[in-house]
Amino acid sequence: MYNNTIKILEMIFKGEYDPKNPAAALRGLATKSQLLTIEKNDTIINQKDPVKYFYLLLKGRACVLNHITWSSDNVVDFLEPLDILGMVEYLNNTEAYTAYVMAETKCVLFRIPVEIFIHIIQQNAFLCYQTLLVLGKVLESNMNRAETNSLFHPKDILGHYLYLQAQHAMPYVCPLTRHVLAEKLHINLRTLYRHIDSMKASGYLTLRKGKIVIEPEHFERLKVRYGDVIL
Repeated sequence: MYNNTIKILEMIFKGEYDPKNPAAALRGLATKSQLLTIEKNDTIINQKDPVKYFYLLLKGRACVLNHITWSSDNVVDFLEPLDILGMVEYLNNTEAYTAYVMAETKCVLFRIPVEIFIHIIQQNAFLCYQTLLVLGKVLESNMNRAETNSLFHPKDILGHYLYLQAQHAMPYVCPLTRHVLAEKLHINLRTLYRHIDSMKASGYLTLRKGKIVIEPEHFERLKVRYGDVIL
């Protein structure tokens, strides 16, 4: 089975399969637990499940969703062949998947345990290099999306930033001027002033001598809203 897995990975990275029907080329080598067919709108990965497998997307299109109740757009990214699901979490030493992945169309994936994949690419220079190429494409896609889309509302970017800073000191007094804070968070200065006033009215912060202050009661409200979020 181990040798079959190496052969399958080599076929995948070399593109030696019909992209319209990848299962046909791999069915004789892959087991039922390795070769997965996921129907449209079904979940491929659940957020917060432990990272036990990598999923190589061979066919179809999937969307990455961060389950955030306050976000108007939970779609973080879109995935197409050849993408390796779970690799980013592994490289960041994250024990659980950080987002949901749902099939936007019918998808075919090759599933492989993390420890087996890592062992193989440590021993196989070709597969290691091909994995790096895939990660390079993922990085480029993420950078392009970051440049063209704002995933989160400026108010929530501000709230999440204050929540993270307030974890280290209580009460937390923001030392930055409004101008510096606006530049740091890439928020228009007028918009920043408006959101500060709105968050004060909602009980997320208070102002003292012009400084943003987070007291314990404000922090608890911020924690409820932003505590499980990765931006």
